[in-house]
Amino acid sequence: METNLYLRKRIVGVAPMPPYFSVHYTFPYSTYNKSFVNDIYTMIFSQFPFKSGYWMAEKNTLEEIVSWNTSKLAKKFKLGFTQHVKHDYKQMLLESELYRHLRLYWMYESNEIVLNLILPEDDIFLDNKYLKYDSTKLVPLFNISEKIWESFGVNTIQTYHEIGAPTSYKDILDGELPSTEPFSIVSPEAYSRITDALKDKFIVRAIENGVLIIEKDKMAEG
Repeated sequence: METNLYLRKRIVGVAPMPPYFSVHYTFPYSTYNKSFVNDIYTMIFSQFPFKSGYWMAEKNTLEEIVSWNTSKLAKKFKLGFTQHVKHDYKQMLLESELYRHLRLYWMYESNEIVLNLILPEDDIFLDNKYLKYDSTKLVPLFNISEKIWESFGVNTIQTYHEIGAPTSYKDILDGELPSTEPFSIVSPEAYSRITDALKDKFIVRAIENGVLIIEKDKMAEG
């Protein structure tokens, strides 16, 4: 996985970005087809409507962003360390009354398609001192994640904060825990490899074709 420093190159943009919270979706590349990008966007827009392009894509229409990102994924494009970010996937902002800033961007890594949904991490905390999550801010993220899981071939859905990072799908299959700050979704096969490591620190719930894992003792009512 890329370092947070390299990710900063891709996501900070022209204005300072506060510490961010990420919902990280990974799909096997075999999931890709010509309508994949548009289909994912359409599902997400049902909950968080398209607002605008972002960071060198402000003047692009939605159709231009879809076409650009579809073409990039078709080529398995991966931004090089020395390449200018203008060559990267086009980012977008989404409408939401719950979060100050809600953004989507794609990546390609190791035969996986990666989609990141990011927002300021302070937006989901009810109590910063004890890092208690505001459940009313998390439910919409649960909901869209579950819809994506049930509608597309997904390897993992993981969450993490500024200093965190996702766990690779291979490492999860080898028994390493997914990043669950505060939730993740994995396949039943992956879950079977990590049950011993979960112990009593997590709430586990079966969903269609998957398992939702939630960190205990961090949830608070909004």
